[in-house]
Amino acid sequence: MEGVKISVLIPSSGSPEKLARCLEALASQSLARDRFEILITGQHEGASSATYRLIPSAGTSLAADRNALLGAARNDVLVFLASDVVPSADCLERHARCHESLAGKPALVVGASPPVIRLPDRLLDRVARETSLVSICSQMERHGSSLERDWTFRHASLRNFSIRTQDAAGMLFDESPKCAEYADLEWAWRVTSVRSLPVVYRTAIRAKHDHRIEPDVFLAREFSRGTHAYRIARRHPRFAKALFGRDICQADELRYSRAFVTAERGLAEQLRQEFFALADVSAESATAPAVESIFSEQLLLKRWTWRLGLVAAAAEAASETAPRTNLPLAA
Repeated sequence: MEGVKISVLIPSSGSPEKLARCLEALASQSLARDRFEILITGQHEGASSATYRLIPSAGTSLAADRNALLGAARNDVLVFLASDVVPSADCLERHARCHESLAGKPALVVGASPPVIRLPDRLLDRVARETSLVSICSQMERHGSSLERDWTFRHASLRNFSIRTQDAAGMLFDESPKCAEYADLEWAWRVTSVRSLPVVYRTAIRAKHDHRIEPDVFLAREFSRGTHAYRIARRHPRFAKALFGRDICQADELRYSRAFVTAERGLAEQLRQEFFALADVSAESATAPAVESIFSEQLLLKRWTWRLGLVAAAAEAASETAPRTNLPLAA
Protein backbone atom coordinates (compact mmCIF):
# COMPACT_ATOMS: atom_id res chain seq x y z
CA MET A 1 0.00 0.00 0.00
CA GLU A 2 2.90 2.36 -0.66
CA GLY A 3 1.77 5.94 -1.22
CA VAL A 4 -1.69 5.31 0.25
CA LYS A 5 -4.21 8.12 0.25
CA ILE A 6 -6.33 8.92 3.29
CA SER A 7 -9.91 10.02 3.88
CA VAL A 8 -10.20 11.83 7.23
CA LEU A 9 -13.71 11.38 8.65
CA ILE A 10 -14.92 13.84 11.31
CA PRO A 11 -18.49 13.82 12.64
CA SER A 12 -18.53 17.43 13.75
CA SER A 13 -21.12 17.49 16.51
CA GLY A 14 -19.92 19.52 19.47
CA SER A 15 -17.93 22.71 19.88
CA PRO A 16 -17.29 24.71 16.68
CA GLU A 17 -14.16 26.14 18.31
CA LYS A 18 -12.71 22.68 18.94
CA LEU A 19 -13.55 21.59 15.41
CA ALA A 20 -11.78 24.69 14.08
CA ARG A 21 -8.63 23.74 16.05
CA CYS A 22 -8.80 20.22 14.67
CA LEU A 23 -9.08 21.54 11.12
CA GLU A 24 -6.21 23.98 11.66
CA ALA A 25 -4.01 21.10 12.80
CA LEU A 26 -5.00 19.10 9.72
CA ALA A 27 -4.01 22.05 7.53
CA SER A 28 -0.43 21.73 8.83
CA GLN A 29 0.13 18.02 8.29
CA SER A 30 3.46 16.66 7.09
CA LEU A 31 1.62 14.32 4.72
CA ALA A 32 1.40 15.83 1.24
CA ARG A 33 -1.93 17.62 0.79
CA ASP A 34 -2.78 15.67 -2.35
CA ARG A 35 -2.66 12.45 -0.33
CA PHE A 36 -5.60 13.15 1.95
CA GLU A 37 -9.11 14.55 1.93
CA ILE A 38 -11.09 15.86 4.91
CA LEU A 39 -14.79 15.03 5.24
CA ILE A 40 -16.99 16.49 7.97
CA THR A 41 -20.69 16.49 8.79
CA GLY A 42 -22.81 19.13 10.48
CA GLN A 43 -22.76 22.88 10.10
CA HIS A 44 -19.43 24.65 10.16
CA GLU A 45 -19.33 28.39 9.66
CA GLY A 46 -16.24 30.53 9.51
CA ALA A 47 -12.96 30.43 7.65
CA SER A 48 -10.48 27.60 7.98
CA SER A 49 -7.16 27.04 6.31
CA ALA A 50 -8.07 23.38 5.88
CA THR A 51 -9.96 22.43 2.77
CA TYR A 52 -12.74 19.98 3.50
CA ARG A 53 -15.89 18.49 2.03
CA LEU A 54 -19.10 19.00 3.97
CA ILE A 55 -21.12 15.77 3.85
CA PRO A 56 -24.87 15.99 4.48
CA SER A 57 -26.25 13.63 7.10
CA ALA A 58 -29.94 13.06 7.72
CA GLY A 59 -29.28 11.53 11.11
CA THR A 60 -28.90 13.10 14.53
CA SER A 61 -26.31 10.71 15.97
CA LEU A 62 -22.61 10.00 15.63
CA ALA A 63 -23.47 6.65 14.05
CA ALA A 64 -25.60 8.29 11.35
CA ASP A 65 -22.89 10.88 10.68
CA ARG A 66 -20.22 8.20 10.41
CA ASN A 67 -22.35 6.23 7.97
CA ALA A 68 -22.72 9.33 5.81
CA LEU A 69 -18.96 9.89 5.90
CA LEU A 70 -18.26 6.24 5.04
CA GLY A 71 -20.47 6.54 1.98
CA ALA A 72 -18.60 9.62 0.74
CA ALA A 73 -15.00 8.52 1.37
CA ARG A 74 -12.96 7.74 -1.75
CA ASN A 75 -9.38 6.97 -0.63
CA ASP A 76 -7.43 3.87 0.44
CA VAL A 77 -7.43 4.36 4.20
CA LEU A 78 -10.07 5.83 6.51
CA VAL A 79 -8.88 7.88 9.49
CA PHE A 80 -11.61 8.53 12.05
CA LEU A 81 -11.01 11.59 14.24
CA ALA A 82 -13.21 13.14 16.90
CA SER A 83 -13.95 16.82 16.37
CA ASP A 84 -12.39 17.65 19.75
CA VAL A 85 -8.91 16.26 19.05
CA VAL A 86 -5.83 18.16 17.92
CA PRO A 87 -3.77 15.83 15.70
CA SER A 88 0.01 16.13 15.79
CA ALA A 89 1.70 17.44 12.64
CA ASP A 90 2.70 13.92 11.57
CA CYS A 91 -0.51 12.16 12.63
CA LEU A 92 -1.79 11.37 9.13
CA GLU A 93 1.68 10.53 7.82
CA ARG A 94 2.13 8.01 10.62
CA HIS A 95 -1.30 6.48 9.95
CA ALA A 96 -0.33 6.12 6.29
CA ARG A 97 3.08 4.61 7.09
CA CYS A 98 1.51 2.20 9.55
CA HIS A 99 -0.85 0.78 6.94
CA GLU A 100 1.98 0.62 4.40
CA SER A 101 3.98 -1.48 6.86
CA LEU A 102 0.92 -3.63 7.63
CA ALA A 103 0.15 -4.32 3.96
CA GLY A 104 0.81 -8.04 4.32
CA LYS A 105 -0.99 -8.27 7.66
CA PRO A 106 -3.78 -5.62 7.79
CA ALA A 107 -5.19 -4.41 11.10
CA LEU A 108 -7.35 -1.78 12.73
CA VAL A 109 -5.00 0.92 14.02
CA VAL A 110 -5.62 2.90 17.21
CA GLY A 111 -3.45 5.95 17.87
CA ALA A 112 -2.83 7.71 21.17
CA SER A 113 -5.22 10.43 22.33
CA PRO A 114 -3.66 11.95 25.45
CA PRO A 115 -5.74 14.62 27.17
CA VAL A 116 -5.13 18.33 26.80
CA ILE A 117 -4.24 19.66 30.26
CA ARG A 118 -6.29 22.72 31.15
CA LEU A 119 -5.56 25.19 33.92
CA PRO A 120 -6.20 25.15 36.75
CA ASP A 121 -5.27 21.49 36.74
CA ARG A 122 -7.57 19.64 39.15
CA LEU A 123 -7.23 16.39 41.05
CA LEU A 124 -10.22 15.11 39.08
CA ASP A 125 -8.30 15.76 35.86
CA ARG A 126 -5.30 13.80 37.13
CA VAL A 127 -7.46 10.81 38.08
CA ALA A 128 -9.06 10.96 34.64
CA ARG A 129 -5.80 10.99 32.70
CA GLU A 130 -3.63 8.76 34.91
CA THR A 131 -6.10 5.91 35.47
CA SER A 132 -8.73 4.04 33.46
CA LEU A 133 -11.67 5.54 35.38
CA VAL A 134 -12.76 7.46 32.28
CA SER A 135 -10.71 6.05 29.41
CA ILE A 136 -8.42 3.11 28.70
CA CYS A 137 -5.86 5.43 27.06
CA SER A 138 -3.55 5.46 30.10
CA GLN A 139 -3.60 1.66 30.19
CA MET A 140 -2.75 1.47 26.50
CA GLU A 141 0.08 3.99 26.91
CA ARG A 142 1.50 1.98 29.78
CA HIS A 143 1.28 -1.41 28.08
CA GLY A 144 1.41 -0.51 24.40
CA SER A 145 5.06 -1.30 23.74
CA SER A 146 4.35 -4.58 21.95
CA LEU A 147 3.59 -3.89 18.29
CA GLU A 148 2.14 -7.38 17.87
CA ARG A 149 -0.40 -7.24 20.69
CA ASP A 150 -4.04 -7.54 19.64
CA TRP A 151 -5.97 -5.15 21.86
CA THR A 152 -9.27 -6.50 20.45
CA PHE A 153 -12.37 -4.51 19.52
CA ARG A 154 -12.86 -3.40 23.16
CA HIS A 155 -10.07 -0.84 22.70
CA ALA A 156 -11.08 0.46 19.27
CA SER A 157 -11.47 4.12 20.18
CA LEU A 158 -12.54 6.14 17.14
CA ARG A 159 -11.05 9.38 18.45
CA ASN A 160 -7.83 8.57 16.55
CA PHE A 161 -8.32 5.42 14.51
CA SER A 162 -7.69 4.09 11.01
CA ILE A 163 -8.72 1.18 8.84
CA ARG A 164 -8.32 0.21 5.18
CA THR A 165 -11.37 1.31 3.21
CA GLN A 166 -11.80 -2.17 1.75
CA ASP A 167 -12.03 -3.65 5.27
CA ALA A 168 -14.83 -1.23 6.20
CA ALA A 169 -16.79 -1.90 3.01
CA GLY A 170 -20.42 -2.83 3.75
CA MET A 171 -19.98 -2.29 7.48
CA LEU A 172 -22.41 0.37 8.72
CA PHE A 173 -22.84 1.67 12.25
CA ASP A 174 -26.03 0.84 14.14
CA GLU A 175 -27.99 4.12 14.20
CA SER A 176 -30.45 3.11 16.94
CA PRO A 177 -30.48 5.92 19.54
CA LYS A 178 -31.00 3.32 22.27
CA CYS A 179 -27.62 1.75 21.47
CA ALA A 180 -25.59 4.91 20.85
CA GLU A 181 -23.13 4.41 23.72
CA TYR A 182 -21.84 1.16 22.22
CA ALA A 183 -22.31 1.75 18.48
CA ASP A 184 -18.57 2.24 17.88
CA LEU A 185 -17.56 -0.94 19.70
CA GLU A 186 -20.34 -2.97 18.08
CA TRP A 187 -19.11 -1.81 14.66
CA ALA A 188 -15.50 -2.66 15.56
CA TRP A 189 -16.60 -6.09 16.81
CA ARG A 190 -18.32 -6.85 13.50
CA VAL A 191 -15.35 -5.64 11.46
CA THR A 192 -12.78 -7.61 13.46
CA SER A 193 -14.99 -10.72 13.46
CA VAL A 194 -15.90 -10.71 9.78
CA ARG A 195 -12.48 -9.64 8.49
CA SER A 196 -10.45 -11.54 11.14
CA LEU A 197 -8.43 -8.41 11.92
CA PRO A 198 -6.46 -7.52 15.04
CA VAL A 199 -6.57 -4.12 16.73
CA VAL A 200 -3.07 -2.68 17.09
CA TYR A 201 -1.97 0.34 19.11
CA ARG A 202 0.61 2.84 17.92
CA THR A 203 1.54 5.39 20.56
CA ALA A 204 3.52 7.52 18.06
CA ILE A 205 0.30 8.35 16.16
CA ARG A 206 -0.93 11.16 18.38
CA ALA A 207 -3.98 13.41 18.56
CA LYS A 208 -4.54 15.30 21.82
CA HIS A 209 -8.07 15.01 23.19
CA ASP A 210 -9.51 18.32 24.39
CA HIS A 211 -12.32 17.06 26.59
CA ARG A 212 -12.34 17.93 30.29
CA ILE A 213 -14.73 15.79 32.32
CA GLU A 214 -17.12 17.18 34.92
CA PRO A 215 -18.50 14.99 37.74
CA ASP A 216 -22.18 15.32 36.80
CA VAL A 217 -21.52 14.67 33.11
CA PHE A 218 -19.36 11.65 33.89
CA LEU A 219 -21.98 10.04 36.14
CA ALA A 220 -24.79 10.79 33.69
CA ARG A 221 -22.70 9.10 31.00
CA GLU A 222 -22.15 6.00 33.15
CA PHE A 223 -25.89 5.75 33.84
CA SER A 224 -26.55 6.09 30.11
CA ARG A 225 -23.98 3.41 29.34
CA GLY A 226 -25.78 1.10 31.75
CA THR A 227 -29.15 1.65 30.07
CA HIS A 228 -27.65 1.27 26.60
CA ALA A 229 -25.80 -1.88 27.68
CA TYR A 230 -29.10 -3.60 28.46
CA ARG A 231 -30.69 -2.41 25.23
CA ILE A 232 -27.80 -3.40 23.00
CA ALA A 233 -27.62 -6.79 24.72
CA ARG A 234 -31.22 -7.34 23.66
CA ARG A 235 -30.51 -6.08 20.14
CA HIS A 236 -27.06 -7.63 19.59
CA PRO A 237 -26.70 -10.48 22.12
CA ARG A 238 -23.56 -12.01 20.56
CA PHE A 239 -21.73 -8.69 20.62
CA ALA A 240 -22.82 -7.96 24.19
CA LYS A 241 -21.67 -11.35 25.41
CA ALA A 242 -18.29 -10.80 23.72
CA LEU A 243 -18.00 -7.35 25.32
CA PHE A 244 -19.21 -8.11 28.84
CA GLY A 245 -18.22 -11.77 29.02
CA ARG A 246 -21.71 -12.83 30.11
CA ASP A 247 -25.40 -12.39 29.34
CA ILE A 248 -26.24 -9.21 31.25
CA CYS A 249 -29.96 -9.68 30.51
CA GLN A 250 -30.20 -12.97 32.36
CA ALA A 251 -32.48 -13.06 35.39
CA ASP A 252 -29.61 -13.97 37.75
CA GLU A 253 -27.51 -11.09 36.45
CA LEU A 254 -30.34 -8.62 36.92
CA ARG A 255 -31.07 -9.94 40.41
CA TYR A 256 -27.42 -9.41 41.31
CA SER A 257 -27.48 -5.87 39.88
CA ARG A 258 -30.61 -4.96 41.84
CA ALA A 259 -29.12 -6.36 45.06
CA PHE A 260 -25.82 -4.54 44.42
CA VAL A 261 -27.57 -1.21 43.78
CA THR A 262 -29.61 -1.58 46.97
CA ALA A 263 -26.76 -2.77 49.18
CA GLU A 264 -24.22 -0.18 48.05
CA ARG A 265 -26.49 2.84 47.75
CA GLY A 266 -25.22 4.49 50.93
CA LEU A 267 -21.55 4.00 50.04
CA ALA A 268 -22.21 5.18 46.50
CA GLU A 269 -23.71 8.42 47.80
CA GLN A 270 -20.68 8.99 50.01
CA LEU A 271 -18.33 8.32 47.10
CA ARG A 272 -20.42 10.61 44.90
CA GLN A 273 -19.83 13.52 47.28
CA GLU A 274 -16.10 12.76 47.36
CA PHE A 275 -16.03 12.50 43.56
CA PHE A 276 -17.58 15.95 43.12
CA ALA A 277 -15.08 17.36 45.61
CA LEU A 278 -12.19 16.23 43.39
CA ALA A 279 -13.10 19.03 40.97
CA ASP A 280 -12.31 21.60 43.66
CA VAL A 281 -8.89 20.26 44.66
CA SER A 282 -5.57 21.10 43.01
CA ALA A 283 -3.87 18.38 40.98
CA GLU A 284 -0.68 18.92 42.99
CA SER A 285 -2.34 17.87 46.24
CA ALA A 286 -1.88 14.13 45.72
CA THR A 287 0.97 11.72 45.01
CA ALA A 288 0.79 9.15 42.21
CA PRO A 289 -0.10 6.33 44.67
CA ALA A 290 -2.85 8.54 46.12
CA VAL A 291 -4.30 9.03 42.64
CA GLU A 292 -4.38 5.25 42.16
CA SER A 293 -6.08 4.89 45.55
CA ILE A 294 -8.75 7.42 44.59
CA PHE A 295 -9.32 5.52 41.35
CA SER A 296 -9.76 2.23 43.22
CA GLU A 297 -12.32 3.79 45.55
CA GLN A 298 -14.27 5.62 42.85
CA LEU A 299 -14.42 2.53 40.67
CA LEU A 300 -17.25 1.29 42.88
CA LEU A 301 -19.25 4.46 42.18
CA LYS A 302 -18.69 4.02 38.45
CA ARG A 303 -19.86 0.39 38.56
CA TRP A 304 -22.78 1.24 40.83
CA THR A 305 -23.99 3.99 38.49
CA TRP A 306 -23.64 1.72 35.46
CA ARG A 307 -25.66 -1.04 37.14
CA LEU A 308 -28.26 1.51 38.21
CA GLY A 309 -28.74 2.32 34.53
CA LEU A 310 -28.88 -1.38 33.65
CA VAL A 311 -31.59 -2.00 36.26
CA ALA A 312 -33.56 1.04 35.06
CA ALA A 313 -33.49 -0.15 31.45
CA ALA A 314 -34.60 -3.64 32.45
CA ALA A 315 -37.49 -2.20 34.48
CA GLU A 316 -38.50 -0.01 31.54
CA ALA A 317 -38.45 -2.99 29.18
CA ALA A 318 -40.51 -5.08 31.62
CA SER A 319 -43.15 -2.35 31.91
CA GLU A 320 -43.38 -2.09 28.13
CA THR A 321 -43.99 -5.84 27.73
CA ALA A 322 -46.26 -6.31 30.74
CA PRO A 323 -49.89 -7.13 29.86
CA ARG A 324 -52.19 -4.18 30.28
CA THR A 325 -55.39 -4.64 32.29
CA ASN A 326 -58.46 -2.54 31.57
CA LEU A 327 -59.57 -1.30 34.98
CA PRO A 328 -63.22 -0.35 35.55
CA LEU A 329 -63.89 3.38 35.73
CA ALA A 330 -64.63 4.71 39.20
CA ALA A 331 -68.25 5.41 39.90
